[in-house]
Amino acid sequence: MKSSDEHGTAHVQGKRIAAARILQALSRFRKHDYDGPIRSIAILMAGRYGDSILLTKLLRQLKAALPEAELHVITSRTGTEEFFRHSPYVSGTFCLKSGIGAWLKFLLTHRYTVLFNPKDLPSTSNLLLSTLLRARIKVSHSHPLHEGIFDRLTAIDKTSHVTEQNAGLLEALGFDRKQYAAIRPEMPRYPVSEAVRVFAESISGQGCIGINLSAGGPSRYWTTPNWEALIRQFPEEHFIVFAAGEQLQDKAKLEAALENVLPSPPTASLGEVSAMLRELKLLVTPDTSLVHIAACHDTPVVAFFPSDRTAMNGYAPLSSRSTIVASDTHLVRDIGVEAVARAMHRLLGEEGRSTG
Repeated sequence: MKSSDEHGTAHVQGKRIAAARILQALSRFRKHDYDGPIRSIAILMAGRYGDSILLTKLLRQLKAALPEAELHVITSRTGTEEFFRHSPYVSGTFCLKSGIGAWLKFLLTHRYTVLFNPKDLPSTSNLLLSTLLRARIKVSHSHPLHEGIFDRLTAIDKTSHVTEQNAGLLEALGFDRKQYAAIRPEMPRYPVSEAVRVFAESISGQGCIGINLSAGGPSRYWTTPNWEALIRQFPEEHFIVFAAGEQLQDKAKLEAALENVLPSPPTASLGEVSAMLRELKLLVTPDTSLVHIAACHDTPVVAFFPSDRTAMNGYAPLSSRSTIVASDTHLVRDIGVEAVARAMHRLLGEEGRSTG
């Protein structure tokens, strides 16, 4: 006998399939034969900051392949829209939370050469958007419920990194993704406070290690006692602490309790985090957006992951020197201090050999 949760999941899935079938039927009336020049590309971005940072790799790849094309990003969050407004590669942004009036105006006044939906599984909201938005070529990843709604479908390996999955758009447009594989994600240039600017300059070249207390959910947090024990194992190193929200109190405690933790100003944006992180010789962090900010600067990373192979494959650090410390459970807090210390010693040893 099925549980109520199973019945609920089946009901939601059934509604999603029914909606997709309706949209597939409506899409039969579209023309699917455009082969002209590509002047504009719109990308649907429903993810959070980590996904947004990783998407900048695709934006840079598209600009390299199609330097004259305008790139637009349509987001579901005001914070990520602000992120892309600061990007030098993006010509226009739109947030889906802008209100019905702005929505109608946007639908009536915008038409693109290419629309890309990077979701690998059917999402009712993304499929509806993909149907309503006007574009000559609509691209998404291969799935039976994407057929008909999209003109071109990419064949992706779902065990590959998210940036590799995104690069399927290049192949759908006739480019060789390998030609642009070396391009890295890149942080936009946010405004930075004077306090953060001065602090970042003060640690430049000092070889500090960053630790990040914050995470995307309760299962991803490491405990403050673990962080303190880890720092105590490296008395000759200097640390700075990143934190947000409730973890700001723990940051203050570590700065007060440990002499080798440098007090640092609070950060008000990803841009301020980036300004400090780029000056580090190593970052130690749970699987959060900071992993991907580090990749923008090629800062070495020790990243904590729960026991989730899909997440480890899809969101692995892209820094040229990095290591993943995985929990044996779905809880990051079950990772031992010694396992993290060994990973840090290994990367710090590599750093010493590369500069010695």
